[in-house]
Amino acid sequence: MGNEMKDAHLTCGEAALGYDAPCPLDAPGHPDAWADAAAHDGSLRQALRSSVLRPLLQPSPWAASRGSGRSGSRGSGKARASLMLGGVARRQQATAANLAQLRAAFARQLQHGCGRSACDARFCRSNARYAARLRHVDGAALALELARQALEQRACAELQPHGYDDTVDLGAEPDAEDRAGPLADGAPGALFMGAFARAMQRRLGGQRAADDHALALGVSRLDAQTAPLVAAIGGRLLRNTVELVFSAPRALARSFERADASGVDVAAAAAFFERLGALAAVALGALRRSLAAVERGQADAADARHVLALAVLLVGVLGARVPAADATRARRQITRLAVCSAYPHEDDGNARDGEDAWFARFTRDGDARRAWVRWWARVPAGVARWWAAGLRLDAAAAAAALVGGLTSDGAVAARVAADPVRWTGALELLRLLGAAQTDSDQTDSDQTDPDQTDSDQTNSGEPALDPAHLTCPEFLAHFDLPRELQQWLDSARGFGPLLYPFAFSLGDKRRLLAAEAYERMRRQYLGAHDRQAELLQSQRLLNIDTTAEQAVRAGVMPAWPLLAASSVAVARASCPYFVLSVRRAQLVQDAVDMVLAGAGRERFPLKVRFVAGGEDGVDMGGVQKELFAALIPQLLAPDRGLFEQADGGALWPRAASAHALRDFEAAGTLLGLAFANGIALHAPLAPLLVRQLAAAGDAPPADLDALLSRVAGVFPELVVGLRALLDWDEARGRVEDVFCRAFDVTVADPLRVWSRRGASAHLPRAVCANGTATFALVPGGSDVDVTAANRRQYVRRYAEFLGYEYARAQIDALRAGFLRAADGVVFRMLRADELERCLCAPPAPLEACELERIATYDDEYSAAHPVVRRFWRVVGGMSPAQLQQLLAFVTADDSLPLGGYADVTFVVQRNGPDSDRLPTALTCFGRLLLPAYASDDKMRQRLLTAIENASGFGLV
Repeated sequence: MGNEMKDAHLTCGEAALGYDAPCPLDAPGHPDAWADAAAHDGSLRQALRSSVLRPLLQPSPWAASRGSGRSGSRGSGKARASLMLGGVARRQQATAANLAQLRAAFARQLQHGCGRSACDARFCRSNARYAARLRHVDGAALALELARQALEQRACAELQPHGYDDTVDLGAEPDAEDRAGPLADGAPGALFMGAFARAMQRRLGGQRAADDHALALGVSRLDAQTAPLVAAIGGRLLRNTVELVFSAPRALARSFERADASGVDVAAAAAFFERLGALAAVALGALRRSLAAVERGQADAADARHVLALAVLLVGVLGARVPAADATRARRQITRLAVCSAYPHEDDGNARDGEDAWFARFTRDGDARRAWVRWWARVPAGVARWWAAGLRLDAAAAAAALVGGLTSDGAVAARVAADPVRWTGALELLRLLGAAQTDSDQTDSDQTDPDQTDSDQTNSGEPALDPAHLTCPEFLAHFDLPRELQQWLDSARGFGPLLYPFAFSLGDKRRLLAAEAYERMRRQYLGAHDRQAELLQSQRLLNIDTTAEQAVRAGVMPAWPLLAASSVAVARASCPYFVLSVRRAQLVQDAVDMVLAGAGRERFPLKVRFVAGGEDGVDMGGVQKELFAALIPQLLAPDRGLFEQADGGALWPRAASAHALRDFEAAGTLLGLAFANGIALHAPLAPLLVRQLAAAGDAPPADLDALLSRVAGVFPELVVGLRALLDWDEARGRVEDVFCRAFDVTVADPLRVWSRRGASAHLPRAVCANGTATFALVPGGSDVDVTAANRRQYVRRYAEFLGYEYARAQIDALRAGFLRAADGVVFRMLRADELERCLCAPPAPLEACELERIATYDDEYSAAHPVVRRFWRVVGGMSPAQLQQLLAFVTADDSLPLGGYADVTFVVQRNGPDSDRLPTALTCFGRLLLPAYASDDKMRQRLLTAIENASGFGLV
């Protein structure tokens, strides 16, 4: 009977963990082989002495009563003990009410009986057959065991007490407290350890049962219950387990499985890997054997993906604990396999041929790629950072080996095409890492596994991987970036750093933006000069005197296109600049008119002239800075009618504006001109608007929380109300009664704009009345009440309407104008947050000491010159507003550029001896022309007078 009980308990342990089939006999690390090794090296005996297993090895009350008179039988008391599943839980003193009542009822039965003269129920003192036997049994322990069995087997009438109170509820589940802990009664951990300990005892006793595979099954498929217990036992058992599991692809593929789409229990796996400690090298060596088997094709696709996912996690956790060379070899092996897994070869008719076919393969989206992106989004942030650092080094090493010995671009392209995974694998895995950070909010929260912990979903609660961790300056150092940009503009595609925007920092991209803008303007400038020379040559060849022709045929439109009547078109075709001639008194109107008239010339070199004010300044960069510094605030001002100030203070396009869409397009072009010419705008645009101006555009995220977070940047108070609707507890009242909302949105329309507009692709026709306009969020939305069942749909539609639909026409017009001036190779490399920093970053505070640090000197002045020291003493006493005036006086911009002080040119140049002349400046070159004033007071008075009254430009 004892053996039957052991086998039954073992089966329970296996069933609880899902161990329904033994390991295959031909699999590496077969259980018998592992068990034989474990029996010889002493790991089983060591495990039996561990504090984790010792509680499960205590004799049960039944064993104690039976063994009292047979102490001389074969084997020790422990070896003969029947390992009952409730050992630890009995000592934990169960607190659940129903368990306590059942225990009391059984205790009364065992001690006093049920009061009937003849009772045939088992475990009752009134049963004469069992009365004598029960006197030798610990009644309290047996009562607790019977109470537990009564709860677990409610359908078995024999296991229910028959003298208990009516208040005992057998249908209630035990409280979570009663089942807490890895060894609580009934938990898979306790079942596993009981089965595992009994199997080990049989092995030590020389027994070989048919179900002996359970000895290794328990440790050949680690999970959240078994892994912590095996790690707690430690010693040789843990070492053997690591070698068995990590060296066999199938065993590793079956470990830490989840039933959901993620497939991997990240938290349990990471916790187990953290506890390996000194076994890190052993685990890594065993893992490499599994990876080699995967590389040879000895695992199916699903197992291979699971093995690679765990390999990424294992190497990331243990990378710092093993020799760097071993970690590097494992990382490169995983990189190669992961890239091949994410971008499998597909024989389809759309595949491109040629040397750039590898890039078409790596940019193709698919289920495998999306699975890897989701996986990278779930790994702990520390693991992601370790991988990013290693991949950057691998990318730099590959670039050095690829480019260092080759001088021909064709040779480089041929080598990459021959083995793209070797040369670009690290970069492609970095691309997946970056995609995981930007796409992590695109999953639908409505479909999230409710049993999945937060730590499993979001990088273990740590912050997401910062984009700075993906930049690769070591990789970029192997390339001539201006030359690469030239080749890209010449449509010479192929392998190059511009294929990997994440490798560039914002500073790198800003420098490339300036280089690209200069190159595009240079080409337009040279093209205009070529056209002008061609026209002049044509006039000479045709002997056309345009002046005489105009005098003879004044007022007559000639048919010949090169005659004077076509001089405007000729001048436009041959002008090498995009000129904005504006009046200070009509700055916005003139700028908009000039932009609309000069459509198509936005990529020409920009020149600004202030007219009707007697200003003769030549624009070498400073005049256009002053234009945009004065123009942008007026253009974006809410009283202008193009933008409105949202709840959070950010600017948002006014959907009910009386302005035509071409005015919004012109405003976008002016913003794009400033951006393309490297002028810091510091425009308080809403982040959601900037995201929609970016090259990739923006669409409403599938995740509702992410959508509300984006809209909150524009309408924070509204989002607070929407979240209150989502969180409303109907115990306080029904949603439809408390909120009284329908599926529509009502907005103010004081100018009756919407009454003159019809339906569009983005908006239904509005119902206008009393200065308001009402839009249905769904067909017939005004008749659909918001209830608890549909409130999530209502919140989503409301947020999408305000953030993406209501001002869609105005945003599209702004975007069209902005892209016309700003679009380019490098612009498409910018992320939305980087574009926001370029357009909207607030100005940094100015410090006199920093200006002194970056200043240079000319014409007899130096840092030690007495006049220069006097100048900086005066500047050091200026207020922040005066420092801004000084910077604007010298550079035509009162704020720092995006690059900070490093991008400021501030030259102090001598301008004659001491005199009453005011200082002057060459704003285009950042030069302050400073006379050698003889005293601090005179320096202060003259300098403040100049900077506080500066206006206009002249020729020096």
